[in-house]
This record gives sequence, C-alpha cells and structure tokens, in this order.
Amino acid sequence: MTLVNDIKRLFKQGDIITKLLIINTIAFILLWIVEIIGSISHTNVYSSVLQNIAVPTNIQALVRKFWTIATFLFFDTSFFSYFCNMIILTWTGRIFLNFMNEKKLLATYILGGLSGLLLSVLCSTFSVDSSNAMVILGPSAAVLAILTAVATYAPNYKIYLLFFGEVSLKIFAIIFAALECIPLLSALAQGPNPHILFITMYQVGGLLYGFMWAYLLRKNIDISLWFLKIINKIENSSKEKKGPVLHTNRHRDEEYVSYEEVRYDEENIDKILEKISKSGYDSLTKEEKETLFKQSKK
Repeated sequence: MTLVNDIKRLFKQGDIITKLLIINTIAFILLWIVEIIGSISHTNVYSSVLQNIAVPTNIQALVRKFWTIATFLFFDTSFFSYFCNMIILTWTGRIFLNFMNEKKLLATYILGGLSGLLLSVLCSTFSVDSSNAMVILGPSAAVLAILTAVATYAPNYKIYLLFFGEVSLKIFAIIFAALECIPLLSALAQGPNPHILFITMYQVGGLLYGFMWAYLLRKNIDISLWFLKIINKIENSSKEKKGPVLHTNRHRDEEYVSYEEVRYDEENIDKILEKISKSGYDSLTKEEKETLFKQSKK
C-alpha cells in the first residue's frame, strides 16, 4: 500500500495541477481496467460504464443522467488523447499560475469544460435531428480553456517549441485553435457528421470561454467570481467540520479575496502586464516578478 500512500501524500501536498493530473490519471486507469475486464469476460460492461460517465448532448438525456456533469471532465478513452491533454494542462497550467492563483485555474478548467458542453447541447438542440445526439467524454475543452486564457492574458509571453524556437503564446494559441477547427471544416465539406460536429463544438466552447474570461479580466471584470465564491464556501465548510484552528484571530473569509479587493495595486500590475506584452515575461526585474507572484496569490 506504499504506492497508495505516496499518491495520497502527493495529492494532499501538490498544487491544483498535480491534483488534476492525479484525478485524470486514476480515472483513465480505472476505465482502461474496465475495458480489459469487458474484453476478457466478453461482456458489455465497458460500454455500460461509458454510458454512465459520458455526458449526453441531448438535453432530455442529460436531465436523466445529470450526474455525468461531474464525471465527463476527468475520463479519457484514448491514451493519445489523455497524454496530449495532460501535457497541455501541465505546460500551460504552470504558465497560468505565474499570473493567477490555483482557485482561478480550477474555475477556468471546470467552467471551460461546462462552456464546451453548453455549446454542444445548443448545437444538438437546434440540429435537424436532435434525437441523433452524441455523448462527450474528456477534458479537452477544459484544457483548451486554460491555454486560451493564459494566451489572452499574457499574449506575448515567450515559449520555446522544438524545431520552431521562440514563439509567443498568442501565435501558438491561434495556430492551435485553427487546428482544432480543421475537423469541423472537413466534416462540413464532406457532409453532415454529427460526431465531429459535437466534439468540435465542445472544444470551441472551451476556447471561447478561456478567451472571454481573460479578455474581460484585463478590463477588471471577472466572470468566474460566482464560481470562486462557491469554491470558497465549500473550503470554509470543510474547515469548519474539522473543528477550530489555531489562528482564531483571522476571519474565516480572509483567504478569499474578491477581484475588487486586489485592485489596490492595479496601476503597478497594469504596468507589469504591459511590459510583458511588449517585451515578454523574462524582461521583468526580480522585484516585478515578485510583485506579480504575490498578486497571483491573492
């Protein structure tokens, strides 16, 4: 049981990216085991499980299987898809945490996935044959939301790509978004393909949420505040169940800082962000990086 204890300790001590990686990895392994069991036993246990964790794009089916909203963002049926999603999550998530805190990353992940689901459901509702809806499984929309958000918030942040060298995040995100739309354009050229259409809409929904959230955030509007408040309430409720803590002089809501409350250093942060946009993150001084890091923890 050493491995299990190590995973528990890593989950407890790790940041939000580590936690998401562990959850998605365990979910993928469990589904893979179920597939092997189904193959060996020659039963339909695998398809049965998929039907109860994948979220339907048909609104009537979604209401009947409402619990799938809590499961579809963490399972992947393909190793290649799982691997790519986790690589992008780790890479862009680390950049995201240079500017924002962990709660905002979690909010972007979940709300990006739900936005993708919403767009797919709308597509299904207004399609010619709404009964021919599909199911969605995987965190691709959530991961793409994080990528688009950080690329919109710090567009000139420099990254290094093998064979391409130094590239700004905005260029990478634009190319990546264009590649995501190729299957949809190909499907439209060849005729109706509901599966490709719904999956593409799912990913596009995540991209759009990430862009809108970061774009409005730079204008002092945080559309995820309501979700952050929910996270904070759950966190406070969990702490209350554990009993009193040593630092009783601190107000239990002190850890949550609303977007309005962090504006005390707004002019300084705006100057730093403008410098990043013009010259990249590496151009910042040590003091500016420390200021940005402290602000991201608010």
